Amino acid sequence: MPAVSPYTPMNTVDFIEKVETALDASTIGAHHIDEVATLGIVLHAEAEDLLTMLSALKACKTLQLEQLIDVFGADINDKIEITYRLRSLTHNKDLLIKASLPYGGDYTSVGEVYASAWMPERELCEMFGLTLHGHPNPKRLLTTEGLPPFLRKEVAIRSKEDMWG
Repeated sequence: MPAVSPYTPMNTVDFIEKVETALDASTIGAHHIDEVATLGIVLHAEAEDLLTMLSALKACKTLQLEQLIDVFGADINDKIEITYRLRSLTHNKDLLIKASLPYGGDYTSVGEVYASAWMPERELCEMFGLTLHGHPNPKRLLTTEGLPPFLRKEVAIRSKEDMWG
């Protein structure tokens, strides 16, 4: 008897069409699918639309984006690029959603949609100097007050002498 696969893989073109359909059905502003990368499909969006976009994508029954794998950031010249990695176990597909915020910008939590975002959001905001809104516990996670946002390029790298005298 052949083994039954736990998922039904969807081809990439169909998956992209379903993502576009889900977003067009909601009231989300400008967005575009830029590329199909090795890690998944990359969708660029405006930061103010992220909460609405993630809610619409999670609610879409045909996509079945069950998991938020991670939330992370990168310092890209004069802005912070935030990336959400969503996964559909059913279709064996990943969707990366990218948005940019200025240095010191306001970040709105998406934890109400994906609870797995609570901890990475705190780390992201602390390490890149973003202001966290809509989070039940927005205090610092890794460092104490007064320390600079260590992952921004403008923060100088400390030497051994600076650390240990």
